[in-house]
Amino acid sequence: MMRNASETTGFQARNDQPCTPDRTTATAARNLPSAAWITNEAVAETIRVWSPYYDETLADHEAVEILMNLKNLVDTLSRNKERK
Repeated sequence: MMRNASETTGFQARNDQPCTPDRTTATAARNLPSAAWITNEAVAETIRVWSPYYDETLADHEAVEILMNLKNLVDTLSRNKERK
């Protein structure tokens, strides 16, 4: 079952579009230079840690999305800290 972005994060998706596996698969995402750091082990650990919060096992692409969002958050916080 694929969840709507607003259901999983509390934020509205652009145009309230549902997240779909077609958008980015785990394999395709890991081929992006910005996602080269994501290992199979990181995906498996993310699924293990986060799945209980969703009451079902997350798919690989959902784990990759969580990892990329976390990286983007850390990058943003780091940039803001450097500006101060």
